[in-house]
Amino acid sequence: MDLWVIGNLRRWWLFYFLPVFLLTSEVSLQETVEGFIGGSAVLPCSSKEPPDTVQDIDLVRWRHRGNSNNVYIIINGEVSVEGQDPEYKNRVESFPEEYLGGNFSIKLNNLQHTDAGKYKCYIFMKEQVIKSVELFTRERLERQIPSEGTKPRPEMTVMIISALFIGIISSLNKCVTGVSS
Repeated sequence: MDLWVIGNLRRWWLFYFLPVFLLTSEVSLQETVEGFIGGSAVLPCSSKEPPDTVQDIDLVRWRHRGNSNNVYIIINGEVSVEGQDPEYKNRVESFPEEYLGGNFSIKLNNLQHTDAGKYKCYIFMKEQVIKSVELFTRERLERQIPSEGTKPRPEMTVMIISALFIGIISSLNKCVTGVSS
């Protein structure tokens, strides 16, 4: 009976726990990037097998929101703006000096709320690679810095110093009267 229980537990684990484990492992491998509204964010994408020459780069295509929005396109090692979604025009750049190392990351400038979401990088060369990156955008919290020439009010400074002075005198007075009695 013990062998029957052990065998069933193994099967149960394989059919129920293993798929859940694999799904959670895959989700944790997804890249996430965070950027501030108005700022920039680099979305990583690379190939383990870099091209021998720039012309070996058949196609690299970045898309946002599934297959509907073309963010950036590289054809035969050259950037192509044809087919690029207008909302990304003049806001995306890549790193051509890194292409031969297999790096096809892009930098998205002037981030907007609508830029948040899942991006996919499709690389078609010797190998075909699809990478996913999730971009989160948020507002930058700025500290209020006093403008130049703004100084603390003198009456507030005098009041704080006076309170400290009275506190010290009061403490000393208690110490002296406590010692003499």
